[in-house]
Amino acid sequence: METQKPVRVAIVGSGMAGLVTAYLLRHDARQRYDVKLFESGKSLSLDSASVSLPHGSGATGSTDRVDLPMRAFAGGFYNNLKSMYDHLGIIYHSQPFLFEFAKVQASMGEGTDQSYFTFGSNLHKIPVPRLNAFATTSYILEAFYLLACYTWFSVCCFFVAPKTFANGRKDPVSETVEHYLRRIRLPHYFTTHYLLPLMSSVSTCPHQALLRFPASDLVEYKRRTHRAPHYTVSNGVKTVQERLVEGVDYQLSTIVTSVEPKGNQVEISWKHATDSDGAQTQEIFDRVVLAVTPDVVGNIFAPLRYHMARIPTMQVESVVHTDRRILSPGTNHNRTNAQLIYLRTSTDGTHRTESLHVQPCGAIVTTCPFSDIDSAQTIHRAKFTRVLRSPESRRIVNNIFEETYIPSHEEKALPTWRNGDNNVWLVGGWCWDGMVLLEGCVVSAMRVARAFDVEVPWLREDKFAETNV
Repeated sequence: METQKPVRVAIVGSGMAGLVTAYLLRHDARQRYDVKLFESGKSLSLDSASVSLPHGSGATGSTDRVDLPMRAFAGGFYNNLKSMYDHLGIIYHSQPFLFEFAKVQASMGEGTDQSYFTFGSNLHKIPVPRLNAFATTSYILEAFYLLACYTWFSVCCFFVAPKTFANGRKDPVSETVEHYLRRIRLPHYFTTHYLLPLMSSVSTCPHQALLRFPASDLVEYKRRTHRAPHYTVSNGVKTVQERLVEGVDYQLSTIVTSVEPKGNQVEISWKHATDSDGAQTQEIFDRVVLAVTPDVVGNIFAPLRYHMARIPTMQVESVVHTDRRILSPGTNHNRTNAQLIYLRTSTDGTHRTESLHVQPCGAIVTTCPFSDIDSAQTIHRAKFTRVLRSPESRRIVNNIFEETYIPSHEEKALPTWRNGDNNVWLVGGWCWDGMVLLEGCVVSAMRVARAFDVEVPWLREDKFAETNV
């Protein structure tokens, strides 16, 4: 009896989505898939920006792994990620966070911060810590105000659903975060000084970009993380990367320049990043999985070029440093086992928030920085592409992954291409209807596994309906 030839599958991109897809296909019980992973960087991208730093205790040879971007996850929202970690034997632990909020004067110089409140993640610490600068009366008033607004926002998330509007041409348009917050009459002060700084640190984007997100993203995230603990991987995502890529054939420093359907197969053109002459190599695969951001998809895959250009992205920077001048001098950062996240919001009209995450080793990770960080105290800088959300991009993404095409009255408003057409699939944190976070990476990879008739080992078949798969 002739042995069936393995199905050749190329996976472009080695972030969480690409690695999970490779892992699932590599561990197919019937060994039907021959997987090859392409990565443009010099190392696999899931852990490429992370750094190891000496442990703050001073123990000889002891180091802390600092993940960039931050890889903490909350119970309730990250059910599939958590189940996968359990399957892989990844060690993670509950990690409370202490959020300190501060206003930054327009000059943004040293000593211009005004800290106005501190509280624990999901109110794990009650009463909340009082800042030294606060008078008792002011502190109590602020605490009651915050509690009232937070309670109202929580109630609305559970009982006031975001609306779907018509744009005048009978096409559904999702309500934005900005419109939803106005509709539920959430006070402007709470929105500007608490909700947006906190959620912009989760989504790593400016306030204005977050306000353009579909309101369903914010509401669903709040509902699923309400009163849920946060977790961090004990040894960093490097361990996750090592477990997922074990046994997978991967090729680094390889830039994929085009993905072109060829009958029932797909041709990939690629070049080595080190080749100065730009020589191209073509390779034929039976199926291709694109685990890259929308801008990259549009550049290399012609059928989605128009629509991928309408999914917003931006470059986000994280800086690892030891410049503690930026932190509030009145805060005792070592008083609990919670890790401090210091949220500085500018008051110059831009309403930007930079997040300063104080690590156990003493280093600070500043994300979306606008402060002047001392270059002599800078340890590492990293940039990554953040995929943003909008009502238009939500419609585009949902149409690609829905089973039935929704016709549009607006020319080219929605793609006719479906996930899996031309033997090409998309995976990534942006490839689902929700916040662009690691859970979306896992869910989209599980979708591909199901399309390829591959069992997901951390999920029973009867549980598919309970997920976003």
